[in-house]
Amino acid sequence: MIFFGLQERKEKLFTIFSMLVGLFIAAEYSITRPASSAIFLSVFTSHAIPWVWLISVPFNFIIVYLYNRYLPRIGPLRMIGVISTLVIATHLFCALFLQKAPAFIFFQFIFKDAYILLMFKQLWSMIHSTIQPGKAKYLYGVIFGMGTLGSALGSLLPSFCAVELGSERLFFFTAPLYAILYFFYFQAFKHSPINHSEFTQTLTSDPSPKESLSLIRRSPLLIAALLLVVFMQISVGLMDYQFNAHLEAHILDKDLRTEYVGRMVGLTNILSGIFQLLGGLLMVRLLGVRGSHLFVPLSLIGNALLCWAVPSFAVVSFAYLFIKAVDFSLFGVIREMLYIPMKLDEKFRAKAIIDVFAYRSSKALVSICILGLQILIGTNVLHIVNHLSIAVFLSWTAVVFFLLRKSLVSTVLLSPAD
Repeated sequence: MIFFGLQERKEKLFTIFSMLVGLFIAAEYSITRPASSAIFLSVFTSHAIPWVWLISVPFNFIIVYLYNRYLPRIGPLRMIGVISTLVIATHLFCALFLQKAPAFIFFQFIFKDAYILLMFKQLWSMIHSTIQPGKAKYLYGVIFGMGTLGSALGSLLPSFCAVELGSERLFFFTAPLYAILYFFYFQAFKHSPINHSEFTQTLTSDPSPKESLSLIRRSPLLIAALLLVVFMQISVGLMDYQFNAHLEAHILDKDLRTEYVGRMVGLTNILSGIFQLLGGLLMVRLLGVRGSHLFVPLSLIGNALLCWAVPSFAVVSFAYLFIKAVDFSLFGVIREMLYIPMKLDEKFRAKAIIDVFAYRSSKALVSICILGLQILIGTNVLHIVNHLSIAVFLSWTAVVFFLLRKSLVSTVLLSPAD
């Protein structure tokens, strides 16, 4: 009885500390991301965004390779410390020298999309290795909800203070926030069943990209997770391009752009919180994982049709807000549930390929399409982008229906009544 009491207490503390880690990761990103986007548009314009997505492919590949190579040697605790140090150093440079070297924002703009995924991947890999499957569908929405709360709180700073502080000074907030989140990650790790020696013995010793990719090839469930992430990120990339093109055309001042993006982030996270705390749990219980994965692309088709019918800045902003909220909440919850029955090696190493490399590199496909359209028909490609989005959602629905029809997820997860 004493053992079970201590075990239950450790699980509760682990859950609390994990929630706080998610809160601070999201809060930092919601402060610096609006500044990054606004400064990037001022220096390079929205036409450079497809080139960023293309260059991010080899960049993300190198990051994932280094991550998988050194993770077994240093373990997850030291790994998140290394990532945190790199993020802090990059953002301190931005805060101090970006006005003298504005081109550096190109690197930061690429790096921000990788580091946020690595931070969340580290957190969720630990969560998957600790929380029991029976509790997952109840706790995952709450943990996601804390990340949303952090984003909402963090977005208040750029939303109302960007003009007074200046966009570059927002990068100063990374260091204190990351120091706090590392403390909470350390506490969560201490209350998890993972220890360094067992962790390094469980992971495969071969860190080559071929071995890491073979983990995905051997698992139909990982293949399904990979394809779903690719579809989601292609959809987000197409909407991202539309939103940034309208933002550049309608708001010319850099700091005002930062405030507008900050308020969009805040509204996105309010909607995400509603989806996570209410919609996610209800959706999984009523529809099951299979039905939930079908519901997401079907709901986004309506979003794309609205944007196509009324292509104004306000409607595009709403469509951008909605798809981002779904990505951060409903899709995130049901995507993470696919990793529950996997092995430790798949949860850490294969997940890094999907959550970092595939997640961000999928936008390279979008960039190729946009650059091709710009060459063929000029810069006015926004109306074509809407048609592409609708086609992607229809293809996504067909693929999900085919994959999850063959019981890739366990019967417990697929059952709406569970």
